[in-house]
Amino acid sequence: MEKNKRIFVLLKIYKGDISPFDECAIECALSFPESEVTLVAMAPLSQIETLENLTRLGANAIIISDNMYAGSDTIVTAKILGRFLEKEKPDLIFAGRESLDGNTGQVPLMLSELTGYTLVDRVMSLDNNVALLRNTDKVQLSSHQIVTFEKFKLLSSPSMFSKKKEVKIVDNNYLGFSKDEVGLIASPTRVIEIYTNENDRRICEFINYEQLDEVVSHSLTKNITERKEEINRAPIIYYVGKLYDIATRFGEKAIEIKVDNLTIQEIIEKIEELKPPIILWEENEKYKPLASRVAMRMNQGLCADCVSFDYRNNRFVMIRPALGGNIIATIVSNSSISMATIKATSETKEDVAITIGRGAINHFDKILNLANKYHAKIYSTRPLADSNFLPYETQVGLTGITITPKVCITLGTSGAIQHVVGINKSTTIIAINNNKKEQIFCFSDYGIVMDIKDL
Repeated sequence: MEKNKRIFVLLKIYKGDISPFDECAIECALSFPESEVTLVAMAPLSQIETLENLTRLGANAIIISDNMYAGSDTIVTAKILGRFLEKEKPDLIFAGRESLDGNTGQVPLMLSELTGYTLVDRVMSLDNNVALLRNTDKVQLSSHQIVTFEKFKLLSSPSMFSKKKEVKIVDNNYLGFSKDEVGLIASPTRVIEIYTNENDRRICEFINYEQLDEVVSHSLTKNITERKEEINRAPIIYYVGKLYDIATRFGEKAIEIKVDNLTIQEIIEKIEELKPPIILWEENEKYKPLASRVAMRMNQGLCADCVSFDYRNNRFVMIRPALGGNIIATIVSNSSISMATIKATSETKEDVAITIGRGAINHFDKILNLANKYHAKIYSTRPLADSNFLPYETQVGLTGITITPKVCITLGTSGAIQHVVGINKSTTIIAINNNKKEQIFCFSDYGIVMDIKDL
């Protein structure tokens, strides 16, 4: 008789909570046929109660915790989890695509490189043991796979009669790292500053809806004044993908590294030959996994999902959103190469673009009329793409595309940094929202406070 599959679900606990993506991974594991589920979190022991509560769903739980591990970045975290998984040898490893305090998705990629498990990335639905991926491929889940999940299932509530299970504690006595192999001291990347995003803020002038035509017309014809950027540029930046414009913006000199049709080892050999101090990788499904695997194998610092860079005191500073986009983190690499991923800027053909968020989906007919009026293309925020309301190709933001129209009208969006970074290169931004306190108005040139249904 075939044994139940051992599924380990990797969780990232932040202030006692887990992300909706992690919740989906748990729910899929618990419903997987003939499986034994164990929840695994690398966290301080103060977070053990969260795992205990989750065991009421019927899963076992393990917490990996040791004072030596404090301050570990993604590479060191992947090494710690990798050694644990190699010792435990589960059949399948499930994980949410992103956590509450970050959406880089690096650890599963790095674990795949470390452990040899095949990566099955961005599952959108699971039917028995067949996974439908975001790119529409179907993959059968069997064994020796690391599977990441989008958020398409809600976590079930435990039975009122269910009881908590004891959480097993794993520390360094079991994993056996030396002090210089883990923690902050071994981490190639380090956060040096955290602050709220002020750079993309604009002075918002509130207008009436009746003035919209006039404002759009004026914005399409006015002379464009380039926003002055004070950038300290690095002497030289190497790049992979369509990043020439970005590399020359942040570097005095830019050199492309061509990696297409090369193996991981061949890419590494090429990098070792070039000895680049900085490598920017285009943030897409082709190059981001390569960046994570190369960084893992070379033990070089990698900062994913960057939105900007700086060069201070002979150090390359990488800037990215954190904690759900509410703050900005500046990060440096202590390794010989600073690696980062960043979205390429895509030129928008249309003069007017419309982006819509959750607050606008119930009145899509009104939005279509507005789009037809201004000959505008409609783009979406991530929640709408995740729910299949609009195709992923329309998703604007940190994990989508960047648009550069003369006028961007944003409807029913909150102003989360993940979305703002995708529209902030628009010449004029006009926000329409029924809540004057929404953050989107802080990043807009004009604001209209009204309900979308009244368009």
